[in-house]
Amino acid sequence: MALPTMSSILDLSLNTQSTRSPEESHEAWEQCKDAGRKLPEYKVVVLGASGVGKSALTIQMTHHCFVKEHDPTVQDSDWKEVALDNSGYILNVLDTSGQDILRALRDQCLAAGDGVLGVFALDDPSSLDQLQQIWSSCSQHQKQRLPLVLVGNKCDLVTTSGDADTAAAILAHKWGVPFVKTSAKTRQGVEEAFALIVHEIQRAQEAVTETSRKKTHQHKAVCSCGCSVA
Repeated sequence: MALPTMSSILDLSLNTQSTRSPEESHEAWEQCKDAGRKLPEYKVVVLGASGVGKSALTIQMTHHCFVKEHDPTVQDSDWKEVALDNSGYILNVLDTSGQDILRALRDQCLAAGDGVLGVFALDDPSSLDQLQQIWSSCSQHQKQRLPLVLVGNKCDLVTTSGDADTAAAILAHKWGVPFVKTSAKTRQGVEEAFALIVHEIQRAQEAVTETSRKKTHQHKAVCSCGCSVA
């Protein structure tokens, strides 16, 4: 399916509605590029069972449209330049298959990723169980390294908080991760979900940098014979 051509710049602010006009966004983006800044790239892996709307979420985020029907995903990737405040970043979305037979490809995406959107369908409680099984099958190293945001998709198909919504809130608290409800059809919560996972990735990377800095400082404070130095 041919996707519509959209501007490659998306203005995205965490937990806020952007009041910046397209012209202002473009001007801020040009200033960022003119300053010669190298934009950071964040690879987000979209994980979940088949049929929960992973590809629809990816397409809605990167192309601003809803695709009702498409062939089952084997492995796909898409990217978008995102303007945020006076800077920006490149969002690289790795869309994975929900079929267990393609687990090896999914593991490759996880190995390359910086963070994970764990997606289930709010109108299908069993998809949350399937997501838990998929996540539990990941290596302990991957689960410790990759920040996760839990995403309940298809909120447009449920009118009240159901069993899946309640169970997801409990699971998110247990895992210590954010939980957001989305609709790939109406775009509700889509930008928020991706902004949240980028925020979590940034926090994780900052923590790693700070830990490395402390280790370097401690190393410099000890001479070759083991004596502390100023």
